[in-house]
Amino acid sequence: MSLALSSANLAPYASGERILAQAFNAAFRPRPPANVADFAAANRWLSNEGGGYVGRWDHALAPYLIGPMEALSGDYLTVAVAGPGQCGKTEIARNFLFASALADPADMLWYSASEPLVTTEAKGPILRMVNDHKELKALLSDNSIFFKRFGGMSVQFLAGVMGNMISKSAPRIVADEWDKICQSIPNAKEVLDLRRQTFGVRSKMLCLSHPDNADDLEEGGWNGGIMELFRDSTRCLWYWQCPHCGVYSSPNPAAARVMTIHYDEAAPDDEIRAMARLACPVHGCLIEDGARHAMNLTGKWVGLGQSIDEDGTVHGELIKRDTAGFWITGAMSPFALGGIGGLAVARARAERKFLRDNDRQALREVVSKQWGMPLPKARRQDSIDANTLAERAEDNLKLGQVAHGVRFITVMIDVQGNRFELLARGWCEGGRSVIVDFRSIPASPGTSEEDWDDVLKLATETLWPLEGQPGRGLRAHLTGFDSQGVPGVATQAMAAWKRLRAARKARLLGRINGLPVWNIIPTKGAATPAAPRLQVVYPESNRKDRRSGAMGEVPLALFNPNLFKDDLNDQLCQAPDARWAIRFPKALAAPLPPHPWFEQLVAEERDQRDGPG
Repeated sequence: MSLALSSANLAPYASGERILAQAFNAAFRPRPPANVADFAAANRWLSNEGGGYVGRWDHALAPYLIGPMEALSGDYLTVAVAGPGQCGKTEIARNFLFASALADPADMLWYSASEPLVTTEAKGPILRMVNDHKELKALLSDNSIFFKRFGGMSVQFLAGVMGNMISKSAPRIVADEWDKICQSIPNAKEVLDLRRQTFGVRSKMLCLSHPDNADDLEEGGWNGGIMELFRDSTRCLWYWQCPHCGVYSSPNPAAARVMTIHYDEAAPDDEIRAMARLACPVHGCLIEDGARHAMNLTGKWVGLGQSIDEDGTVHGELIKRDTAGFWITGAMSPFALGGIGGLAVARARAERKFLRDNDRQALREVVSKQWGMPLPKARRQDSIDANTLAERAEDNLKLGQVAHGVRFITVMIDVQGNRFELLARGWCEGGRSVIVDFRSIPASPGTSEEDWDDVLKLATETLWPLEGQPGRGLRAHLTGFDSQGVPGVATQAMAAWKRLRAARKARLLGRINGLPVWNIIPTKGAATPAAPRLQVVYPESNRKDRRSGAMGEVPLALFNPNLFKDDLNDQLCQAPDARWAIRFPKALAAPLPPHPWFEQLVAEERDQRDGPG
C-alpha cells in the first residue's frame, strides 16, 4: 500500500504568518472598556461604617446612576454629572476606579478641590473599598495616601490646583467638586484636556459637582463649572412616572414637564416637613415622599434630540456630543436628609433668611447643595413709572396698524369679571416689540359661550393692516388666553378651545425644546413661586382609569408669573432702541396724567416670598 498521500486528503495548515498576525493583534489590540455599571452590579460590595447599606451593589437603590456609569463605557471623552450632595454621584467615580483596576487597567488621576478632601476620600471610601474586595486588595502594591498601584495601573489622588495638573498625564481622570476646582482654575477643562490628549479617543474624564458656579437656573447663566459642561453635553434629564395618573414628568426644572415640590412657604417648619408633596404637573396629583423609590425604578434619561411622551415612550436619537451630561436633583435622591420634606424646610428657612438679612449665599448653598439646582438670578430692582412710559409713546405709531419691522404678531386675551382685554403685540428683530392693538371688550366670560367664540374669532381672524401697504396685513401667529377668573371661566375657556380644535382652528405646530407649540392655547399662572418658567400640561382627562397615563384633551400653558413679571419689567426699562425694548402708540396714553393703561401695566408686583428670583 502506497504511503503517498494525495493533496486532496492533506489536512489544511494555517500559514505561520497568519498565526503570528492573529497572536499579535490579540495581544496588542485595546480591550473594550469594562461596562462600569454591569461590573459594579456583579462585583462591588458595600459595607458602610456606622450604619447605612451593607451588601452587594444594587442599582435599584439609585437607578439614575446607571446612565452616567454606562456613559463611561461609551464613546464619550467626558462625562459630566451635576447634582446635590448625598445623591450617590461620587460612587460613580469609585465604581469607575473599581472596574478599571480589576477589568480594564489604565492610569488614573483623581482630583478633589483641596488636599483635606483628597485625604478624606483616599483614607475613607477608597481604602474601605480596597479592604472589602480581596481581588482588589491583592493587586495593591504601592499604598500611600496620595498614590496607589493596582497591578499595572496607578491612581494618584491630588488637590485640584494648577501645580498638580500641569505636570501630570493619564488616560483617565476624575475631577470631584468640579465647581470648586474651577473657582481657582477657570480654564480647568482645557488644562486637563491637555493632560490626556496623547491618549486620544481612549481617554475618559469624569467631572462631578453641585452647580455652585452657575449664574441662573436658565441656560443663559450656565457659564461656569459643571453647568457649563452640561450646557455643551447631551443634557440628559431624568423622567419618572406619577404613581397616581401614570404620566411621565421630570423633577428637573429644565424639563418639558416639571414635577415640583409643593409646600406652603408661609407654614411653620413642622407643617412644611409633614405636608410637602411632589406635584404632578399634568393632573395635579400630590405624591408622598415614600413613593419616590418606586418612581425611580420607572425612570428614564432623556437627552438632546429626544422627547418623551406622557406614557413614557421615548422618541428620537440622542444627539452626538463629546460630553455626556446628566443632571440629578435633590428630589431624585433617596439619601436626601428628611426626604422632600427636609428639602422644603431647608429652602423655606433659607428664603426667610434672605428676606430678613439679604443673605443670598445661604440660599445659594441650600439650592445648589441640597436641591441640586443653580440659584435663579437676582432680578433687577429698578422699575419705571407709568408717566415715563406714556411720555415715550410715539405719535407715528398708529393703534390697530402694524408698524414697519414687525415680523409676526402674538395676541394675549386677559379675562376680567365683565370683559375681555385683548392685546396684540408685533415682534421685530432683536426681541424688540411694538403694541399693535388693545381692545376692551364687554362680555360675560363666566357664562357666555358666544362671547368666548366672538373674542377668539377676533383674535385669530383679524387682519391688522400693514403701515403704508394698503390691502396687506398680518394675522396673529400665536394666541394665548387666560383660563382663570370668576366662577365658570375655567370651564368656558376649556370648552372654547375644544370647539376651536373641532373646527381645526387649534393646531399643533411642532415642538421647541421639548415643549409642544400650539397656535392657540389657554394659559394659567402657576401657584408655586419656584415653578418652571413655562411648561405645557394636559390637566383634563376624560378617562376614568387615571393610572392609564392618558393625557387630557386640552393643553394648558402653565407659566411662572414672577419670572414673566421680571421679564416685562426688564423690557419696560430698556431704552427704545435697545434689544427687547417695547414701543407704544400715543393713543394708549391719556391726554394728561394719570395714564390708566400704563398705570395698569406697571402695577404688577412679583411675589416676594420667592426671594431673589
